[in-house]
Amino acid sequence: MKTSTIEALQNGDHKAFEKIFLAYFDKVKYLLTGLLRSESDAEELAQDIFVKLWINHTSIDPNKAFSTYLYTIARNTALNLLKHKLVEENFRNSFNSFDEEESNSSDELLFAKEISLLVEMAVCRMPVQRKKIYEMSREKGISNIEIAEELGISKKTVENQLSIALQEIKRVISSFLIFYL
Repeated sequence: MKTSTIEALQNGDHKAFEKIFLAYFDKVKYLLTGLLRSESDAEELAQDIFVKLWINHTSIDPNKAFSTYLYTIARNTALNLLKHKLVEENFRNSFNSFDEEESNSSDELLFAKEISLLVEMAVCRMPVQRKKIYEMSREKGISNIEIAEELGISKKTVENQLSIALQEIKRVISSFLIFYL
Protein backbone atom coordinates (compact mmCIF):
# COMPACT_ATOMS: atom_id res chain seq x y z
CA MET A 1 0.00 0.00 0.00
CA LYS A 2 1.32 3.43 -0.88
CA THR A 3 2.43 5.67 1.95
CA SER A 4 0.18 8.42 0.60
CA THR A 5 -2.90 6.21 1.03
CA ILE A 6 -1.86 5.35 4.58
CA GLU A 7 -1.28 9.04 5.33
CA ALA A 8 -4.69 9.86 3.89
CA LEU A 9 -6.26 7.22 6.14
CA GLN A 10 -4.39 8.67 9.11
CA ASN A 11 -5.94 12.03 8.25
CA GLY A 12 -9.45 10.56 8.16
CA ASP A 13 -9.96 10.18 4.41
CA HIS A 14 -12.94 7.83 3.83
CA LYS A 15 -11.82 7.00 0.28
CA ALA A 16 -8.41 5.90 1.58
CA PHE A 17 -10.09 3.70 4.17
CA GLU A 18 -12.29 2.17 1.47
CA LYS A 19 -9.25 1.49 -0.69
CA ILE A 20 -7.40 -0.14 2.22
CA PHE A 21 -10.49 -2.14 3.20
CA LEU A 22 -10.87 -3.52 -0.32
CA ALA A 23 -7.16 -4.31 -0.56
CA TYR A 24 -6.77 -6.02 2.81
CA PHE A 25 -10.12 -7.36 4.05
CA ASP A 26 -9.89 -10.73 2.27
CA LYS A 27 -6.25 -11.15 3.34
CA VAL A 28 -7.09 -10.43 6.97
CA LYS A 29 -10.10 -12.74 6.85
CA TYR A 30 -7.98 -15.52 5.29
CA LEU A 31 -5.33 -15.13 8.00
CA LEU A 32 -7.96 -15.19 10.74
CA THR A 33 -9.67 -18.24 9.23
CA GLY A 34 -6.35 -20.08 9.36
CA LEU A 35 -5.78 -19.11 12.98
CA LEU A 36 -9.34 -19.63 14.23
CA ARG A 37 -10.52 -22.49 11.99
CA SER A 38 -13.87 -20.75 11.76
CA GLU A 39 -14.89 -18.69 8.78
CA SER A 40 -17.79 -17.00 10.60
CA ASP A 41 -15.55 -15.98 13.52
CA ALA A 42 -12.91 -14.80 11.05
CA GLU A 43 -15.41 -12.69 9.12
CA GLU A 44 -16.72 -11.07 12.31
CA LEU A 45 -13.23 -10.38 13.67
CA ALA A 46 -12.05 -8.99 10.35
CA GLN A 47 -14.96 -6.55 10.39
CA ASP A 48 -14.12 -5.59 13.98
CA ILE A 49 -10.48 -5.03 13.05
CA PHE A 50 -11.40 -2.63 10.27
CA VAL A 51 -13.86 -0.78 12.52
CA LYS A 52 -11.07 -0.38 15.09
CA LEU A 53 -8.68 0.64 12.32
CA TRP A 54 -11.05 3.45 11.36
CA ILE A 55 -11.64 4.49 14.97
CA ASN A 56 -7.89 4.58 15.65
CA HIS A 57 -6.81 5.91 12.25
CA THR A 58 -4.94 8.84 13.80
CA SER A 59 -2.52 6.49 15.57
CA ILE A 60 -1.31 4.79 12.37
CA ASP A 61 2.35 5.45 11.60
CA PRO A 62 2.60 5.87 7.79
CA ASN A 63 6.38 5.34 7.98
CA LYS A 64 6.00 1.75 9.20
CA ALA A 65 4.97 -1.25 7.13
CA PHE A 66 1.18 -1.16 7.11
CA SER A 67 0.73 -4.83 6.24
CA THR A 68 2.86 -5.80 9.27
CA TYR A 69 0.81 -3.46 11.45
CA LEU A 70 -2.45 -4.99 10.22
CA TYR A 71 -1.06 -8.55 10.54
CA THR A 72 -0.07 -7.86 14.16
CA ILE A 73 -3.53 -6.49 14.98
CA ALA A 74 -5.19 -9.51 13.33
CA ARG A 75 -2.93 -12.02 15.08
CA ASN A 76 -3.40 -10.40 18.50
CA THR A 77 -7.16 -10.17 18.02
CA ALA A 78 -7.33 -13.85 17.06
CA LEU A 79 -5.19 -14.87 20.04
CA ASN A 80 -7.38 -12.84 22.37
CA LEU A 81 -10.49 -14.54 21.01
CA LEU A 82 -8.89 -17.97 21.40
CA LYS A 83 -7.88 -17.18 24.99
CA HIS A 84 -11.39 -15.95 25.71
CA LYS A 85 -12.89 -19.14 24.26
CA LEU A 86 -10.47 -21.26 26.30
CA VAL A 87 -11.44 -19.50 29.52
CA GLU A 88 -15.14 -19.91 28.66
CA GLU A 89 -14.62 -23.59 27.90
CA ASN A 90 -12.74 -24.12 31.17
CA PHE A 91 -15.52 -22.29 32.97
CA ARG A 92 -18.20 -24.51 31.39
CA ASN A 93 -16.18 -27.68 31.97
CA SER A 94 -15.67 -26.86 35.62
CA PHE A 95 -19.41 -26.66 36.14
CA ASN A 96 -20.07 -29.79 34.11
CA SER A 97 -17.57 -31.77 36.18
CA PHE A 98 -19.54 -31.30 39.40
CA ASP A 99 -21.88 -34.11 40.36
CA GLU A 100 -25.48 -33.07 41.00
CA GLU A 101 -25.17 -34.11 44.64
CA GLU A 102 -21.92 -32.22 45.19
CA SER A 103 -23.22 -29.02 43.63
CA ASN A 104 -26.46 -29.16 45.63
CA SER A 105 -24.76 -29.89 48.93
CA SER A 106 -21.81 -27.57 48.57
CA ASP A 107 -22.73 -23.97 47.77
CA GLU A 108 -19.47 -22.86 49.33
CA LEU A 109 -17.43 -25.01 46.95
CA LEU A 110 -19.33 -23.62 43.97
CA PHE A 111 -18.87 -20.08 45.24
CA ALA A 112 -15.12 -20.66 45.68
CA LYS A 113 -14.89 -22.16 42.19
CA GLU A 114 -16.68 -19.15 40.67
CA ILE A 115 -14.31 -16.76 42.44
CA SER A 116 -11.34 -18.82 41.26
CA LEU A 117 -12.54 -18.71 37.66
CA LEU A 118 -13.14 -14.97 37.87
CA VAL A 119 -9.57 -14.52 39.08
CA GLU A 120 -8.34 -16.73 36.22
CA MET A 121 -10.30 -14.66 33.69
CA ALA A 122 -8.94 -11.41 35.15
CA VAL A 123 -5.39 -12.75 34.95
CA CYS A 124 -5.90 -13.84 31.31
CA ARG A 125 -6.94 -10.29 30.37
CA MET A 126 -3.82 -8.71 31.93
CA PRO A 127 -1.00 -7.39 29.75
CA VAL A 128 1.66 -10.04 29.14
CA GLN A 129 4.29 -8.72 31.56
CA ARG A 130 1.82 -8.06 34.39
CA LYS A 131 0.36 -11.54 33.95
CA LYS A 132 3.82 -13.09 34.03
CA ILE A 133 4.78 -11.16 37.17
CA TYR A 134 1.52 -12.13 38.88
CA GLU A 135 1.92 -15.81 38.01
CA MET A 136 5.56 -15.88 39.10
CA SER A 137 4.66 -14.27 42.40
CA ARG A 138 1.37 -15.91 43.30
CA GLU A 139 1.50 -19.27 41.58
CA LYS A 140 5.21 -20.07 41.75
CA GLY A 141 5.97 -18.20 44.98
CA ILE A 142 8.98 -16.34 43.56
CA SER A 143 10.07 -13.26 45.50
CA ASN A 144 9.81 -9.78 43.98
CA ILE A 145 13.61 -9.44 43.88
CA GLU A 146 13.99 -12.75 42.04
CA ILE A 147 11.25 -11.78 39.57
CA ALA A 148 12.95 -8.43 38.93
CA GLU A 149 16.29 -10.14 38.29
CA GLU A 150 14.81 -12.82 36.04
CA LEU A 151 12.84 -10.29 33.94
CA GLY A 152 15.53 -7.61 33.96
CA ILE A 153 13.31 -4.96 35.53
CA SER A 154 13.37 -3.07 38.81
CA LYS A 155 11.89 -4.43 42.03
CA LYS A 156 9.67 -1.32 42.12
CA THR A 157 8.24 -2.18 38.70
CA VAL A 158 7.46 -5.69 39.94
CA GLU A 159 5.74 -4.25 43.02
CA ASN A 160 3.75 -1.74 40.94
CA GLN A 161 2.62 -4.41 38.46
CA LEU A 162 1.60 -6.75 41.29
CA SER A 163 -0.33 -3.95 42.95
CA ILE A 164 -2.20 -3.16 39.71
CA ALA A 165 -2.88 -6.87 39.13
CA LEU A 166 -4.32 -7.29 42.62
CA GLN A 167 -6.46 -4.16 42.19
CA GLU A 168 -7.88 -5.59 38.95
CA ILE A 169 -8.65 -8.89 40.67
CA LYS A 170 -10.26 -7.13 43.64
CA ARG A 171 -12.41 -5.08 41.28
CA VAL A 172 -13.64 -8.23 39.50
CA ILE A 173 -14.38 -10.01 42.77
CA SER A 174 -16.12 -6.96 44.21
CA SER A 175 -18.36 -6.72 41.15
CA PHE A 176 -19.21 -10.39 41.48
CA LEU A 177 -19.96 -10.08 45.19
CA ILE A 178 -22.25 -7.10 44.61
CA PHE A 179 -24.13 -9.13 41.99
CA TYR A 180 -24.10 -12.35 44.01
CA LEU A 181 -25.10 -10.91 47.36
